[in-house]
Amino acid sequence: MTTLIMQAAPFVGAVAPALQAFYFRFLSALDAFAENRIRNAVPECEPHRAAREIIRYRRMTKSDRKSSANTAQAAR
Repeated sequence: MTTLIMQAAPFVGAVAPALQAFYFRFLSALDAFAENRIRNAVPECEPHRAAREIIRYRRMTKSDRKSSANTAQAAR
């Protein structure tokens, strides 16, 4: 058994850096693919539109602003 390990040691020493380089390239490609998918998942206008809607709904739910707007319109 020890003789087989000693004979395989130079082979493993030569193959290990190639496997590490392949593994690094594979992970880099996977990261780039995932980043591209995430970047294109939501159009750029959607977060802006959602923020505007949130502000609008907050204004609508505040009762003090709603009542003051009604009294200001009634005074005109």
